[in-house]
Amino acid sequence: MRRSPDQTSETFEKAVLRLAGLTLLVAAALAGRLAWEHMVFLAEICGGSAFVGHCVWCAATAALAASGLASFVVAGRPRREAAPIRKS
Repeated sequence: MRRSPDQTSETFEKAVLRLAGLTLLVAAALAGRLAWEHMVFLAEICGGSAFVGHCVWCAATAALAASGLASFVVAGRPRREAAPIRKS
């Protein structure tokens, strides 16, 4: 039994979304490591005092992790058909 073109493209899209999610989570882990090294260098937690604000790596870690998880959520959702266009 052959797959229809829609099933093949849907499978490909979901695989690409999962790969993008994995890549984003790896990037989040690397950014987290850089944030940790930055905190060790400062000998203080970023954002822990009025003198030391959050570094770019802290924000990048959160953004990349959220994007990666969102990509997995989108890949796991069933595909919905588009609503028909009503002509008035």
